[in-house]
Amino acid sequence: MAQETGPALGMSVGATTLAAVTADRAITRRPVLTLFRDRPSQIGMPSENSAVSSELHDRGLVVTDFVDRVGGGGPVVASDGSTHRPEQLLADGLHALAYAVTEGRPIPPAVAVTYPAHWSRDAVGALRTALGRVSEWAQHPVSLISDTTAALTALQANPGLPDHGIIAVCDFGGSGTNVTLVDAERGFEPIGATRRSTVFSGDVIDQALLDHVVADLGGNGDGPPTVGSLTRLRSQCRDAKEQLSSETVAELAGFHGGVWLTRVELDEALRQPLEGFYTALQNTLDDNEIVPDSLSAIVSVGGGANMPTVTTGLSQRFGVAVISSPRPQLTAAIGAALSVAGNVVAIPKKAPPPVEPAQFPESAPPPEHAPPPVPDSVPEVGLQPLVTPPPARPAPAAPRQPVAPEPEEIGGQGGVEWYRRPVPVVILAALVAMLLGTVAVLVLRRAADTGPGPSELTTVSSTTTTTAPSPTFEPPPAFAPSPEPISPSLPEIPESSAPESTESPVSP
Repeated sequence: MAQETGPALGMSVGATTLAAVTADRAITRRPVLTLFRDRPSQIGMPSENSAVSSELHDRGLVVTDFVDRVGGGGPVVASDGSTHRPEQLLADGLHALAYAVTEGRPIPPAVAVTYPAHWSRDAVGALRTALGRVSEWAQHPVSLISDTTAALTALQANPGLPDHGIIAVCDFGGSGTNVTLVDAERGFEPIGATRRSTVFSGDVIDQALLDHVVADLGGNGDGPPTVGSLTRLRSQCRDAKEQLSSETVAELAGFHGGVWLTRVELDEALRQPLEGFYTALQNTLDDNEIVPDSLSAIVSVGGGANMPTVTTGLSQRFGVAVISSPRPQLTAAIGAALSVAGNVVAIPKKAPPPVEPAQFPESAPPPEHAPPPVPDSVPEVGLQPLVTPPPARPAPAAPRQPVAPEPEEIGGQGGVEWYRRPVPVVILAALVAMLLGTVAVLVLRRAADTGPGPSELTTVSSTTTTTAPSPTFEPPPAFAPSPEPISPSLPEIPESSAPESTESPVSP
């Protein structure tokens, strides 16, 4: 993996779509390469390249059907009889795609290309050799990674993947659908080889829509289209399929009275092929002894994942959440860019434990803690998939509130200071102090009513602390208690503590 940080370019290879993603732009092109004698090659259909006029495109040599033939051993024969190696055609097409996404600016040094997960080692090696023949990538080798690994990298960054159980990665391509099982608890390690199913693909859906439109045209009296117009009609059906992924009605132009396709008709065309894929996926799970409880999620990527029926059908059939992205045809290219951006490891085996910064050598850079954001050119709009929420991150700990000590802690050895005791205890202590002060005042008041006269008050007060009272002392009869108690009139006592003076208060 490239170690540079900064601009990165990710590209994905598909049988019917090539995609490229940079930090600020994302494009898709058909794998149609136009070769020129006096200028660089162009990738995509003429309608996808506004800079290439139809006249200029007609002067070039158009070559198609080379992606699935990479590593097959046979050359591709062009319309003029010339032969070309399919892997070299793909390498030249990726080079043209890189300049298309950068709009002619220099290509970033960090480039990664994804290949279909079902490709053989010979096909991957042939593409690597062909990419090395491109002058700009001879000194900066292009990283080649599986599209399954790249898709998991992108979806782990956003919105997140489960960290347990088995995840079924379903890549819905133009010529077939790949199914790869990975174990989330073992660093997303693949379980068995990738299986490819051709019962559900973009080509199958296009053909089903074409058959429906041809039958409808015959029923309306317009007659079936000529052989020459079938290619154009098939292309219109493909465009209508993509349009119906986000809209409910699409029109096929060029027919008398117009031809319309609805979302209901698309779902009906999908029903039988989709059921066949459900069976293929279930057989893959059974062959690998994956019980339903072990399946934690299904990843849905590729152009076919744009159709809402695919996502909702998978969730309902297998009872698990389906993880996708708003533009699933770009998921692999985004993951490829992230894998060489220098900030994300493609698929981490295990999250490392937190380490104190002081334990790192000064010469070693600190580890990255977060993946780079998804490029701004991939807006989070359109498809609203059933996405499993990312693993909940622990919320920051709230400041710890002081905990009131238990009663045994307060009264134990080395008791707690009064200002550290709980508020109820302090209030109770204050009330007890006030009550004791009030009782003391009442006692002193009563003593003043029954004590000696004013002339003896000073003498008695000064001797009470040193001399015990005489046992023969008797109060004068004048101070005999009254038969009925008299409620003394007490002055208001402030809430503060008892008076510091030792003299008894005198009645007013």
